[in-house]
Amino acid sequence: MPPMGHIFGPVSFVKLPPELMSEASLLAHLGVGRAELNVISWYAGRMYHKFDIKKKSGKARVINAPDRRLKMLQRKIADLLTPLYRRRNPVHGFVIGRSVKTNAQSHLGSKFIVNLDLKDFFPSISYGRVTGVLRSLGMKREVAEAIATICCLNGTLPQGAPSSPILSNMVCFRLDRRLRELAKDARCIYTRYADDLSFSSYQPLMGLFETTPPASGHFSPDLLSEKLKQIFSGNGFVLNPDKAHYADKHSRRTVTGIRINEALNVDRRFVRNLRAALYSVETLGLAAAQAKFKSLHGGKADVGQHLQGKVSWLGYIKGASDPVFRSVASRFNAAFPPLALDILPSPQEIRERSVWLIEHWETGGDQGTAFFMKGVGLVTAEHCISPSGIVELYHPTKPSNKFAASVKHRCPDRDLAVLDHAIPNNEFYELETAGKAAATGDATTAIGYPGYGPGDRLNIRPGAVTSLPTKSAVKMVEVQQMLTPGMSGGPLLDVDDRVVGVVHKGGHDHGRQLAIAISELHAWLP
Repeated sequence: MPPMGHIFGPVSFVKLPPELMSEASLLAHLGVGRAELNVISWYAGRMYHKFDIKKKSGKARVINAPDRRLKMLQRKIADLLTPLYRRRNPVHGFVIGRSVKTNAQSHLGSKFIVNLDLKDFFPSISYGRVTGVLRSLGMKREVAEAIATICCLNGTLPQGAPSSPILSNMVCFRLDRRLRELAKDARCIYTRYADDLSFSSYQPLMGLFETTPPASGHFSPDLLSEKLKQIFSGNGFVLNPDKAHYADKHSRRTVTGIRINEALNVDRRFVRNLRAALYSVETLGLAAAQAKFKSLHGGKADVGQHLQGKVSWLGYIKGASDPVFRSVASRFNAAFPPLALDILPSPQEIRERSVWLIEHWETGGDQGTAFFMKGVGLVTAEHCISPSGIVELYHPTKPSNKFAASVKHRCPDRDLAVLDHAIPNNEFYELETAGKAAATGDATTAIGYPGYGPGDRLNIRPGAVTSLPTKSAVKMVEVQQMLTPGMSGGPLLDVDDRVVGVVHKGGHDHGRQLAIAISELHAWLP
């Protein structure tokens, strides 16, 4: 038996839990008797449900799903083994905090990509390899064989068992180490997601091929360097000849199905097909679309749940505020209200709905700007508030829909006020406080409603901080942009659209364009 830690590193890193110290302790933990273990060994084939899933290529992926009892045992074993696996940095499949997205991000911006695929990944991991890797951890033979008996089907790992992912990663531990070493020598990045392997660099990947790299597109694995091919064969794996692909700086570069040319993105065909499916629902109706989906793809899956997964995936890759995702998700939500997805507002929408008009008609009347700020409430300049403290608020998109508000806190010395209101939560968004104070030279954006008239929209004025004066012991922010009447009480934002100040006074007559530093608001509020 190889010494403990032979594959997984120093002994200090591998400490077996009590449940794995003997066959009796393992079976007691699983609640399995020796007789049941024998039944699993003899009749495992009857304990799986076999079915096919179509791949993008049109070929079928064979899934062997264990029955409820066996799945529970395999999950318990996976929970015992997971803490023993020391994930190497290139591994992104079947590990917490990693995904196909993190796998693709590792190669973002690279100009040259080699994608390889291990043929028959799970079936190529035999009962003997499973017991061997468990024995290398220091487990007794009978413990390793009991685990392999419960987790293998017909002498190999079944795709569909909850224990197969962690066992496959353990078996690939040496493969990952060898490939990482080769990638380091070849000055490229290596990652693996299950059976998908990717190498990338900013330069042509000369070190991976026996001669020069092939033309962009599919290539024969025979063109790879002998050293690289020996690593695969020496670890018991065979490359899929149909899935070896090389991409250069002039071609479309993808990793685990995600485009990485400049930013993470999905293939255009994915979005096009998704829109076409939604169009079928919108024009044919749900029943007809469900029938069409079943005739094209087979199975009994619900078209709404199927599309929900597709749209969620789009948002996961592109981001929840991406306009393409938001457009597709809006159509999906309209077609399937019970399955509606959350759609994050865009930065522009947050600006638009967080900044409102405020006015009153006491002592001649006044009009200004107010904004909603997370953790604080509705903020404005104190001089925009009536003497009685009663004001009206409305948004330019619904000028007739006015809401009364009253003063919750006001501070004339700082020219700040916080208002009580009854505006429904779905009518507004909230801005956030900046993480750091404004500094001279920082880019800023002042937004509000200067000289508002019917039909006007939010006014956005970019500029920069010119000085940080203190007036009457109040910290202020002076900016380049003109802060004309009507903008008072509006937010002054940094480059991340976070609040660094509340507009105070400005315009041609005032001479200086000043905002109250947001730190004054937080220092004053109870």
